[in-house]
Amino acid sequence: MDNPRLVGHIVSVQGFRVKVELLPETRSALRATLDGVQAAIAINAYLTFSLGAGETVIGIITDLEARETFDPGSGDDLNLELMKPRRVASVQLLGTIEHKDEEPTFSPGISVLPTLDTPAEIGSPDILRAVFEIPPRRNKPEDYDAKDFDCDLKIGFPTGQDRNVVRASYNDLFSRPLAIVGNTGSGKSFSVSSLIQKAMAALDGAAEEPHVFILDINGEYAKAFPTAEAAQRLPDRIYLNGKEFSLPLWFLNAEEICAWLSASEQTQEPVLKDWWAIAKGGSATAAASMGAFQNGMSALDQLLSELTKIKKKAAGSYCDAVVGHLADTDIDTDPFAGLFTAHRSANDFNTEVMNNQAAIAAEAEKLKDAIRAKIVGGSGTAEAGARTADSPLPIARATLTDPSLINRAVSKEDTFRVDAHLTTLKLRLKTRLDDKRWRAFLNYEETDTKIEKLSSWFARFGLGAATGPKVSVLDLSMLSNEVLPYACAVIGRVLLEARERLPAASRYKHPWVLVLEEAHNYARPARSDEDRGHRLARLTYERIAKEGRKFGLSLIIASQRPSEISQTIISQCANFISHRLQNPDDIDHFRRIIPMQARRLLDQVTILSSGEAIVFGSAFHIPTRVQFDRPQPGPYSQTAAPYHEWRKEQNPFPLSQVIDAWGA
Repeated sequence: MDNPRLVGHIVSVQGFRVKVELLPETRSALRATLDGVQAAIAINAYLTFSLGAGETVIGIITDLEARETFDPGSGDDLNLELMKPRRVASVQLLGTIEHKDEEPTFSPGISVLPTLDTPAEIGSPDILRAVFEIPPRRNKPEDYDAKDFDCDLKIGFPTGQDRNVVRASYNDLFSRPLAIVGNTGSGKSFSVSSLIQKAMAALDGAAEEPHVFILDINGEYAKAFPTAEAAQRLPDRIYLNGKEFSLPLWFLNAEEICAWLSASEQTQEPVLKDWWAIAKGGSATAAASMGAFQNGMSALDQLLSELTKIKKKAAGSYCDAVVGHLADTDIDTDPFAGLFTAHRSANDFNTEVMNNQAAIAAEAEKLKDAIRAKIVGGSGTAEAGARTADSPLPIARATLTDPSLINRAVSKEDTFRVDAHLTTLKLRLKTRLDDKRWRAFLNYEETDTKIEKLSSWFARFGLGAATGPKVSVLDLSMLSNEVLPYACAVIGRVLLEARERLPAASRYKHPWVLVLEEAHNYARPARSDEDRGHRLARLTYERIAKEGRKFGLSLIIASQRPSEISQTIISQCANFISHRLQNPDDIDHFRRIIPMQARRLLDQVTILSSGEAIVFGSAFHIPTRVQFDRPQPGPYSQTAAPYHEWRKEQNPFPLSQVIDAWGA
């Protein structure tokens, strides 16, 4: 054979699919060429078609078939008609290879299709290298002319072609949402670990600083990303890199606190939002003016309480306190103080307030309304205006258990109207505070998990000080199913809002990636019976998927059930890594959202072995079946070997250890 790469010629062109009739001598799946033994005629092998002018079209074999045809002799002589096998390969065209520079370059576009009788050849090593090993280069920074702005990240090798390697655009994988899906045991967590390990290793000695945040739902990534901390895991706790962590309740914004306490929309939500703003305004770290408002409110509450008693002697003693607390604010206290002028001169507050108690009560309520407007509406100083129910300002644990605080958020006229609703709200708050499952939200004043302010929380990750580690593992595996979506929602929202507050010109610097392990647990599609926690988590990650890119926050979504992930989130994914899937609903769901050229390759998704995946998206030139490199070390994701474990002598099941870890 003159050309050892020649395997046949085109006999049919159907859009971007062609059929190649194979040469009679092309019978083996492998072919010896001048560059060594290469895959020739097999599913997933690559063929090239020369167009001339330095352009070559490349395609992947998707189907093989053999047909029998008659081969009659020529002339009028009597002869025997023999059956001739006709072997045909179906090829999906993928793109064009251009040979204009020193090295071939790949382009996903095909401007000229090959015609009938065009020779089909095995892809040369140079062409395959252009396809697999030189991925697209993405996201070039402005005013940067060097070529090292992106990295060719090695992820594995094409299945059955271990002489080649598959590389992806580093920037593209980690700047836009990436979906990694597959049944349990298919290698999903290994792929996540391998990608992140390789990505961090490629930084080549860069300063330690958090880049990746993993929401570890099953507690399996501590082995893949080890740290010095290795605390025993206990129920209802969150661990950051092996050390107990806190997600302070005062992180919750107005919408989240209403969902947490299941507040009714018409009567309880307005009161609860005002209460949450008042509580945050009176925290230890609030501005002096906010403290004055809070202290003034307390003095007025005590005054009104004294007015309702039979002996009203002490009521007047609070006048100076109220006036003093509000002296440096712009609230007018003269009408209130004027009501006590005669009383002061007559008996210096030593006798009962008898004659004008109704007027005093009315004026006190007006002052309370004015204070409430300052705290909640932010109509006072600019600093006060920035402090709302959505602000992450510390609230003392003692404040949460103060039942009078909720009453302060309601005017006197409304108190009686909503009193029954406030009673149920207070009861719900007490129940939540007493529920040990919410420990991770309420342990922010304990010694080991103390979070005094927002910056203290970020400092636990090492943010702002370049103290790393680069990968932060948030172990959420000990949380209950009810608590988990709230924790995931708050973490995602706080990270996004931190990015949103960067100057516009700095948002692309110090980018972060948030890994959602087992995302189907808290990022489900919207449903009519969706509970409030799952709704908060879904909306948070739908927003990050849609808007996070422009703020430098990206997602890696890992799940066994892509059909149980919000379509809004999946639709924003620029790249996909699909391990073995068996469920028809998942496969059909996935098939509808992937590019047309990858759909035939997805037919193989049910027969992928562990660690194999079909990869496609903007970080790769073409859809490819890849054997992923194993992470070192791997996560805690080993599948049990019942025969080996059951037949050997071993200690009894460690029941006491389980009971202790259960908190029982």
